[in-house]
Amino acid sequence: MEAAVIVLLLQALPCLVDARVVAGGENGFAECDDYFYRGSPPQGFIEPSNVKICQRHGGDRRFATLYSTEHRIPLYSAFTYREGEASAGGSWVLEPQLDDAGNSHDEGKSSADLSDQIKNLGENQALEGDYASSDYQPGLLYHNAPNAFTSAVPLSKNLIDKWSMDVEKTIKEKLVPHCANSEGLHLIVGAVPSDVKMNDRVSVPEALWLAACCNAPESWSMGIIKRTSDLDSLEDVNVEELENNILGGAKLFSDQCGGSAVHPERRKLSEDLSEGEPEDKASGPFFRFIQFLVFVVYELVSTVLCLMWFFIKQIFSLVFGRLYWMWTAVTTYIIALCGVLLNIPCDLVRVFTNVLCGFARIFNNILSVVSLVLRLPMRFLTDMASFPYYTLCAIPDVGIDILGGICGVIALGFNAVFGAFGGSFSVASFAGSSFFQRFVGQSAGYED
Repeated sequence: MEAAVIVLLLQALPCLVDARVVAGGENGFAECDDYFYRGSPPQGFIEPSNVKICQRHGGDRRFATLYSTEHRIPLYSAFTYREGEASAGGSWVLEPQLDDAGNSHDEGKSSADLSDQIKNLGENQALEGDYASSDYQPGLLYHNAPNAFTSAVPLSKNLIDKWSMDVEKTIKEKLVPHCANSEGLHLIVGAVPSDVKMNDRVSVPEALWLAACCNAPESWSMGIIKRTSDLDSLEDVNVEELENNILGGAKLFSDQCGGSAVHPERRKLSEDLSEGEPEDKASGPFFRFIQFLVFVVYELVSTVLCLMWFFIKQIFSLVFGRLYWMWTAVTTYIIALCGVLLNIPCDLVRVFTNVLCGFARIFNNILSVVSLVLRLPMRFLTDMASFPYYTLCAIPDVGIDILGGICGVIALGFNAVFGAFGGSFSVASFAGSSFFQRFVGQSAGYED
């Protein structure tokens, strides 16, 4: 119950995730060297953009990380296996000292907490915003590590789950059962950056890998490789193959973890194969002479049999080659002949059809000429026959037009007479009015 409460508290308090960037003057990973076999970190990761981080959780050292500020992903994280260790969980946090070397905060904080404190936040590390605008999610290299962006790489959701299952299965089934000193089981989990960038900033890994070294009385090592382009891929390799194939010859463990000793299962398989081979028996000159004779006879018999087999193949090749040629010629002739015979009825039908079409065109042309010849007199006769009809039909219209003209002339005469009369009346009225006005005006003058 107490352990469960502690786990919940750790998940609820992301500030308990601590990390310290190891200064350039310090040897190795400082206090986190214990996570490496014999305290010796991997050799060959010499890029100037690589930063060493000693990461802690809840005050305890948890693992060491080599972080690439160029690619903004971890190149590897080193752990020591702990029985019953569970994922720390919690919110995703950043490492302040990556973007601000003078920052005194060792504990990891979220982007919101650091945005006001660090002006160039995200210059050397991935941020939550990089993942928010992409199809990727932050995937921990080692699933039991705390949720820190310095321990995560961009992966798809399915690949995150699959890689976590592959690592857990490898540890439970192939590492722990064969390592007598499980506390001496050193794990290095890493990623190989690619040219693909998330949000044009963060490299998407092309491969994930795990290397293990068991620091037991008889040390041994092994590794696995997972290509991110294939969800179901998982290569079981030795550490030397892992180093040469995807790490460019870098050395992960001091002294190759016991002189390149392989996994016990592989070693047992090799021993079983060696035991199955018969041992060479001691032989003297006579036995060697017998061996020589047997060898000579064997070679002679093999040579004779090879020659016989060669001649037999040549004979069979010649005979069957001729037979095949004859068969091909006969079948080709028969097929061509059948094609010709089958085409004869089709050709006859085609010729008969063309003849019928020709007769049809001739008949059509004759009908066209006859129609053209008959069309002119028929039209003339039709016009002559229809002339009386059109003439009789036009008489009422003409009579109406003449009557309308006569009525118009009479109306015009009446208009002229009435107009003259109206004009005379107007002149007489005007003259009478003028005379009356003048007469009345003079009478009035006399009275005055």
